[in-house]
Amino acid sequence: MGESREVAHELVFAVAHEIGNHLGGIRLQAHLIDEEFDVRSLAEASIAIDEMAGRSGRLLALLRPLLADVFRISSGEGWSSLLGRVRQQIEDEGTRGARFELEYPAEDSHEAPPLEWIHSLLVVLVGATIAHVGSRGSVVVALEKGDDVTILSVEDDGEEEDLSPEGAYRGRPLALALARELLGRAGGRVEARRCAKAPSPTTRVELVFSNPR
Repeated sequence: MGESREVAHELVFAVAHEIGNHLGGIRLQAHLIDEEFDVRSLAEASIAIDEMAGRSGRLLALLRPLLADVFRISSGEGWSSLLGRVRQQIEDEGTRGARFELEYPAEDSHEAPPLEWIHSLLVVLVGATIAHVGSRGSVVVALEKGDDVTILSVEDDGEEEDLSPEGAYRGRPLALALARELLGRAGGRVEARRCAKAPSPTTRVELVFSNPR
């Protein structure tokens, strides 16, 4: 537990640093807003502020479970309901021109693990992946259920980046580090690999949840 606690503290510091960067960006955008702005410029500044505030809020939601000795349990929710809420939040916040798809059985009655942080973690990871691929990329989230595990995959066609545990705690690598820590403590794991596909290679991240027995 000592090693996990040390990693958690490093992640808390990284999250605080990332949030600090977002707040600095918000302050800069607010400072640049001028009464002479035309409607388009004002809208662009407002969208930038809203995006950075949203990212900060999602990261803040993961601080409590990172520091907790025991995870808080949420009420049982089906995977279809959980992923539907993730889809709605991502679409409400915008995909910056990237193509976003979510594949899961619409009438799936299987329950997701009753852990309060799963929704926030998924939105953080998908949001960071969309930010990485840019306006011409695509992100596909898919659910695969087996007898022993449930795999939630996030696959994108963006450029390769270091997603190893030794990677820098910024952007998507930070999201994966958070997932590794939280899932590891809940009996799951995270896998990331580069896949050779036509017409271009992809990066596939898998969140592997152990099914209850």
